[in-house]
Amino acid sequence: MKKKHIIITVLITLGALYYTFKNITFTELLKALSTVNYLSLLPAILIIVLTYFFRAIRWKYLVAPLKNGVKTSNLFSPLMIGFMGNLLPARAGEFIRAYLLGKKENLSFSVSFATVFVERLFDILCLMFIMTWLLLFRSDIFLSAGNFKNVAIISILRKFGFTTLALSIGIVIFSYLLLHFREKMLNIIRFIVKPFPERFSYSLVEFINSFAQGLGILNDIKSLFLISILSVIVWILMIGSYYPFYLAFGFNELPYISILVLAVVIGVLISLFPTPGFLGSYQAACVIGLHEIYKVSEVAAVNFGIITWFIQMGTVFTLGLFFIFKEGLSFRELTKIKK
Repeated sequence: MKKKHIIITVLITLGALYYTFKNITFTELLKALSTVNYLSLLPAILIIVLTYFFRAIRWKYLVAPLKNGVKTSNLFSPLMIGFMGNLLPARAGEFIRAYLLGKKENLSFSVSFATVFVERLFDILCLMFIMTWLLLFRSDIFLSAGNFKNVAIISILRKFGFTTLALSIGIVIFSYLLLHFREKMLNIIRFIVKPFPERFSYSLVEFINSFAQGLGILNDIKSLFLISILSVIVWILMIGSYYPFYLAFGFNELPYISILVLAVVIGVLISLFPTPGFLGSYQAACVIGLHEIYKVSEVAAVNFGIITWFIQMGTVFTLGLFFIFKEGLSFRELTKIKK
């Protein structure tokens, strides 16, 4: 990763953290932390682990067209190591996951990466569906949210929605054309990259050619339906994992729909500002979702962002670390994969 990209990532992280903590003193933070019912956090950890287990099951069906008989247990390891890798800059975890899947199941990196790509597409579509429903039928919720960096929250959500929808449609069309008219698409790509160095052009075309094989699941209607159902389950669990946190913080008076709103705001912020491990962007989203929209005290919203992030990333890090040692990997190897 280039130095300028690292600098930009650090600046975004610091900016988001400043927005989160600008009105909070350390004393207020410690006092609020002492009021949390930490026993209520245990169910959240169980739900988080269960969410990743269903992610592994979904990934199994995405890999099935490439290789039969892949066990869910074999996918849980690269899944957790990959998500732990998101603590590195530039969402490196996605590349780590693809590499580890290829290594474990003897698949090329580009084919493995295509399965991760399709999985992420389903997650984006789920987020889009929830956000569209809220904006169409409950847009009044966001009208009182105020601004983020002098831009209305509802305006950010709408722009994000339209942009993501356009990108998603473009991705679906490109994937369809690549699947059904591969040679023609490859010829177009060869023409586009012709001015670039031959080595780069050849590598890119070969990568896209292999990548197309990994998109094979898009031809299987039955499997797509099953993956859609599993995606819904994953998102229900992911959103449901916030309920024990609500209990721990005593947010009993907040309406249930607030959990849905919070999940959408977090999803949008961590997509727009993909900081390492979502640090900063996640906490800022909690302040917007809880304090700006639902008028929870700012210190409680900040504490919620700290604790939920720590529990979620701590669970991922612990499981990732366990599988790193189990698979005989090293952090140096993970860094090489990222590069």
